Amino acid sequence: MAYDCVDKVISRVFAAYGGFLARHPIPFLVLPVMLAGGLGAGMYFMASDSSVEGLYTPDNGRGKTERAVVQQHFPLNDSDAFQTSRLVSFGRSASVIVTSKGNGDVLSTSVLQEVLSLYNNISALEAQVSETNYTFADLCAEWQSQCVVGGYHLLNFTLEKNENTTIGYPWTDLPDGARLFSGAALGGITLKSETEEEVSTAAAFKLSFYLRSDNSEDDKLSEGWEKVFLSYMDNFESDIIEVSRTSSQSLEEELSALTARIIPRFSITFTVLITFSILSCMMLDVVRTKPWLGMLGVLSAGMAVVSSMGLCLYCGVRFTSVVASMPFLIVGIGVDDMFIMLAAWRKTHPGGSVEERMRETYAEAAVSITITTITDGLAFGIGAITVFPAIRIFCIYTGVAVLFDYLFQITFFGACMVYVGRREKGNRHAATCMRAATPLEARDRSGCYRLFCTGNTMAGVNDKGEFSGSDHAIMTFFKDYFGPFITKTWVKVVVMVVFAGYLGCAMWGCLQLREGIRLSNLAADDSYVVSYNNKDDQYFTSYGAKISVSFTDELEYWNTTVQDQIENILSQFEETEFSSGKNESESWLRDYLDFVDQFSGVIPGLDASSKASFITNLRDHFLSNALFKRYELDIEFNHNQTEILASRFLVQTKEITSSVREKEMVIKMRELAYQSPFNTTVYHPSFIFYDQYIAILPNTLQNLGIATATMFVVALVLVPHPVCSIWVTLSIASICTGVVGYMTFWDVNLDAISMINIIMCIGFSVDFSAHITYAFVSCKEDSSNARAVFALYTLGMPILQGSLSTILGVAALSTAPSYIFRTFFKTMFLVILLGALHGLVVLPVLLTFLGPGVCREHQVIRESQSGPVGNDLIDDNMRAWLDSLNSPQKNIRKSEHPSSDRYMDNSDLPSSSQQTYTNPSFQPDYK
Repeated sequence: MAYDCVDKVISRVFAAYGGFLARHPIPFLVLPVMLAGGLGAGMYFMASDSSVEGLYTPDNGRGKTERAVVQQHFPLNDSDAFQTSRLVSFGRSASVIVTSKGNGDVLSTSVLQEVLSLYNNISALEAQVSETNYTFADLCAEWQSQCVVGGYHLLNFTLEKNENTTIGYPWTDLPDGARLFSGAALGGITLKSETEEEVSTAAAFKLSFYLRSDNSEDDKLSEGWEKVFLSYMDNFESDIIEVSRTSSQSLEEELSALTARIIPRFSITFTVLITFSILSCMMLDVVRTKPWLGMLGVLSAGMAVVSSMGLCLYCGVRFTSVVASMPFLIVGIGVDDMFIMLAAWRKTHPGGSVEERMRETYAEAAVSITITTITDGLAFGIGAITVFPAIRIFCIYTGVAVLFDYLFQITFFGACMVYVGRREKGNRHAATCMRAATPLEARDRSGCYRLFCTGNTMAGVNDKGEFSGSDHAIMTFFKDYFGPFITKTWVKVVVMVVFAGYLGCAMWGCLQLREGIRLSNLAADDSYVVSYNNKDDQYFTSYGAKISVSFTDELEYWNTTVQDQIENILSQFEETEFSSGKNESESWLRDYLDFVDQFSGVIPGLDASSKASFITNLRDHFLSNALFKRYELDIEFNHNQTEILASRFLVQTKEITSSVREKEMVIKMRELAYQSPFNTTVYHPSFIFYDQYIAILPNTLQNLGIATATMFVVALVLVPHPVCSIWVTLSIASICTGVVGYMTFWDVNLDAISMINIIMCIGFSVDFSAHITYAFVSCKEDSSNARAVFALYTLGMPILQGSLSTILGVAALSTAPSYIFRTFFKTMFLVILLGALHGLVVLPVLLTFLGPGVCREHQVIRESQSGPVGNDLIDDNMRAWLDSLNSPQKNIRKSEHPSSDRYMDNSDLPSSSQQTYTNPSFQPDYK
């Protein structure tokens, strides 16, 4: 049964195309350059998007829906009614964390005086807009006509306190009866031994300056002030305190700045790959050497990068810092494609015409490039449907670049091969293009002349026109040493044991997987944002965000049954492992009922037993009291304040020290809200970012499932044996498991960056496994060990070459000053390493145990055909190699005139007289 119908059609189409290209190379050389130049002009419209929420949070995140609900019922008014515990969005702000350079205690008088001086200096900063100066007081968010600065009141109280007052933790009682939440301002505290609430020392003090951002004008002015603040803090120096700072725009600015720091590294990659490609394409024979093609192959990949970026920018696709890693990958893929084309060219008979050699080159190499382009393109296409915008944008840019790389390889680079082929056909020097003397002609010349000035395009062809290729040293190594070694019984047992251990460790690593990316990891390692976030994580994790629990039903709050239900619901939120308990919560209903009980005998008519009295006293007595006025922000009345439409309560969280805790806290809070008998919404602005932890794993599994199923179908259609599809799928599963498991041991989380590489893992897994499996199942040798040796002989070198070029492409990212790009390198390195090990070690051994029988059905008689194309050539070469194992004479390609003293150009013969040849050094297509 023949399985290669699709493959054979593609081969013959490309054979015809290769001949046409050889006859008309100029359009294929000029038009791609013009296309790349025209599309590259699109980079003029480049506008970088560094929005953390817009890029790294899921589109369909539940937190965004919750925010819309809270915003509808409790809109923020930062002009006169701003409370930090009731934020709907983070808005505009600037913060500093102060630590002491002396004894470590920020509560010492000298340190507090320095902190106060810092506060005064920051408050006096002026931002100039349209020749008008604005200070912090002009732009600050206010509560009852006073600027809101987190920690300022505690700072004043601490400086002014006397012996009879103490600093409590997490609450500090003020002389006027008010309470300050000191848990948000003091960090790294130690308590006095005689009490559990009085602070003895503190390691850090936080000040947060909140700015207005409700309308676009205020937002723009506040943004300008933030820049002045950051500029001032860049130059701040003190002998007493050390200060870390950040602002609401800091992370986005630092993320945007990463692109400028990474792009110069691409020049290193470009140089390394050009050098690698030139050296890989060079030979001692100055005629057959092709250093220019090595450089042009890298240029072709560079054109694909430029075209992709230009086209996407023309189409309005946003550019992000993650996309800056795309060129490193595409250039590596392009160089790999170039090697495939050159390897196919070298397997053609040197005496043939350029047109005939191009036909055979494209019939063989273009099939491999087409298959791998389809698999890589589909992998990125599937990645583009993810709910994470950063991943989607990267996959769009990279998927388009893969397609352009394919287009330029079969057009521009093919045209370059035609001209180099013509030079080679004329026996011309690779550097001077002057005709070079053959070794026979230069036998009486100096050694230097023979080394640098002689070459022979007909090397390997004897006087009878017979062409016998010579194996590369690496191919000989795989055939004579590595292959026989890996197929020894004891070695196979060791490999299987090690493979079982590999899978076991990988699965254990998958169970230890950490999900999501810490926001500080988005910035460069040396960024001031990282320093601030590290101190924040070190000193201020004891108490986390205050979660709002909103009831959006119109409840009968005066009904004691409803009051009990609300109390029970709140108790469930307060008693979780993530909550600080009842004392740190804020409940207007609880305080109102206590207020009624306490003052019912003092204030006439103070009662809450009926609807009318409940609402009237709530509005006129309770909310008008300065101590409880903040609760006005938690109750939504109707237009005449006779009905309560919705209300909210605040629950304090604690010990939210890791992404795992953040994820589990959000899930638990939402679970309790779902179980509530009322329509309940839980929310904090951080939930929008915590949603990535919840969405990343199911989204990754979904994409992996779709991609794996798609690759199975592609392999079933394009790789000419159904057994290959099964092994390709199993190889994908094994490699992906290894990448996910072992990246955990390498301090890489499952986040938007690593998810990109896991998606790429699908495409590369197909490349590593499909052709080596097909080489095994198509081999005619009865022994499974011999079939494994043959597969390694034909594919060992291409696997090494392709792996090396791809790793070199991303190697420059290994020392990048950012988690994002180092993660890209780490996961890409794991993909390539594990893929290569599967192709060179695991699959050959597994196939000797579990591989299919010898394919005897597919026999093709080719003596009368006009030329070799596609997998017919593969079968003939496999047969020739097996024959060569027992025959001293390698197989040859003959002209119709074997007695002639030179090889006759194939184009001189009638098509019916042309015979095929097989080359024992044949390498099946591999990318």
